[in-house]
Amino acid sequence: MVDRDPACAAAEMADGRVQLVTSEWSQWLDENLGGLGADDQLVPYHWAPHLLVEWLGRQVERAGALAARGSGVPPHGVPVERPTRDGDRALSYATWICPPTCIEPALCPHTRGPKDWSLAEDLERARPGEPLEGRIVFRCLHLVHGVGTVPVAQIRAARDRVLEGLRAGTRRWLVATSSHCHALATVLTVVPRAA
Repeated sequence: MVDRDPACAAAEMADGRVQLVTSEWSQWLDENLGGLGADDQLVPYHWAPHLLVEWLGRQVERAGALAARGSGVPPHGVPVERPTRDGDRALSYATWICPPTCIEPALCPHTRGPKDWSLAEDLERARPGEPLEGRIVFRCLHLVHGVGTVPVAQIRAARDRVLEGLRAGTRRWLVATSSHCHALATVLTVVPRAA
């Protein structure tokens, strides 16, 4: 567990199997993500800022290119689409308050009907005419009851894809962290520096 406050509520969970690391989230990602195993899982805090797009932007800059995060997320036609304070776009199929530990089962606990949607899948599909060269969706899906994770291998593959895309010149990527029901999305523009 990573938190900047050593006395955070999660500190009570620390035991022989769980370690609390006192650090800023972004700093911890920069210092540790490269050393995690391909089979490891990242458990993002559900109310955190869009840490993975920030990390991806820093990876682009370390590679000598420019990264700019901004608006321009195309509409997706889901019931909830709202801008955030940071300029991202919050998207949701739910018009109700979901508990943070919802496991997104096949039958929605709120509607009591089949969950016939997946926002993560929807965000991965390109739409005709949109001004984007690519899409990266960090799928935060349930590994165990109530715990959504993003595979570290998926995070590294996204970085490699964006860095490889620099060879083609300036590119605009839709970058989202998404479960089946909720997502946080933004557009990341990457620009190779002139030689």
